[in-house]
Amino acid sequence: MFISGGTGLIGKALAERLECYGHGVILGVRDEAEASRSQPGARFVQLDFTGRPDPSVVALLAGVDVVVNAAGIFNETSTQSFDDVHVKGPCTLFDLAAQAGVKRIIQISALGAELHADTRYWRSKARGDRCASAFAGTVVVVRPSLVYAALGASSVLFQRLAVLPWLPLPATAGEVQPIHLDDLVDGLVALVQHPQPPQLVAAVGPVALGMDAYLRALSPAAVKHRIVWRIPMRVALPLAKFLQKLPGSTVSADALKMLAHPNTANAAPWAALVGRPLRRPDQFVEPARRQQAHQLAVLANMLPVLRLSLSLTWLITAWVSAFVYPQAASLDLLVRAQVPLVLAPVALYTAALLDAALALAMWVRRWRRGVYLLQIGLMLVYSAIISLWLPEYWAHPYGPMVKNLPMLALTALLLWLESPNGRGTR
Repeated sequence: MFISGGTGLIGKALAERLECYGHGVILGVRDEAEASRSQPGARFVQLDFTGRPDPSVVALLAGVDVVVNAAGIFNETSTQSFDDVHVKGPCTLFDLAAQAGVKRIIQISALGAELHADTRYWRSKARGDRCASAFAGTVVVVRPSLVYAALGASSVLFQRLAVLPWLPLPATAGEVQPIHLDDLVDGLVALVQHPQPPQLVAAVGPVALGMDAYLRALSPAAVKHRIVWRIPMRVALPLAKFLQKLPGSTVSADALKMLAHPNTANAAPWAALVGRPLRRPDQFVEPARRQQAHQLAVLANMLPVLRLSLSLTWLITAWVSAFVYPQAASLDLLVRAQVPLVLAPVALYTAALLDAALALAMWVRRWRRGVYLLQIGLMLVYSAIISLWLPEYWAHPYGPMVKNLPMLALTALLLWLESPNGRGTR
């Protein structure tokens, strides 16, 4: 068994399930070293769809019965395009599989994929499906709806939306038919050995519902009665185009267009493959972890707010030190703290510049952990200097020194919660 996109949400889950059933699995991944660290014990091969797959893959595929293409991206980046990941790479892989004598391919596409669809994501998926359909052996094109997984990036986003007491939604949002990852994977496993699999099948859950109803199904009872603000598409689309340019944004204009499009299908064929009832959306979050999921979603929503408040604190401090507080009073404080008078102006503006730099640098993801450590170190140094030479500030009625304690706690919390490896699996 060969699975491209082996470290993605679906590819990884499918590989684990197949191995449980005794199948040998080879995972095609972009970064073999990184994949080996995150999935020790699995068998990997370098396969980067942003370039042309190496023809030597033919030798590797010679002993493979089934090729599953689970590679995919939801948003394009400077290094990954829809054309590379959804069309050129898979088409070449299917050609190599045919040369190697592979008997069956399973192409994981997307519900809504059509050659003349509204979004480039859907159109690229449809072009990849067309390549799959040209394969000489057995072909199965699977088109999943929204896939729910506790740690999936889209599911985490929906959980975060689900806990909001006030929810903006596009006025023309269509229905969705989400499927649980376990139900999707069980159906894919069945397709691997199905004697006469369907050529095209929608992988959808048993219930079609509006986005607001889906979010209510993910919510704890405490936020089921939220205020929903319906935003006209003429306003929502320009706003989404602006938001998608922000660092780390999960919002895009194409995602909004897909949300506005009805995304439903007959669930009976997939339920027949799985061989049991499919989970309803209100069963996606297990009762035992529903409250925990709620708390994690609230925390995830608060992190940008906490980060912004910390950044503004450092930035305003820099501004006040450099331009607002009387310079003579600032220099007097520095001299009392054992800074030579001749160096006091340099120390004042250097400290203000450092505060401003730390305020801005924390918005660069790869610098964040280092910045938090510097902020903690600087606060400790400032506190030690003030405690030694300006101890009266501990007794100041506005509590400037005491307020360092929650600042230290907040910075430590952000440091602790910041992922050392960037974003998780989609």
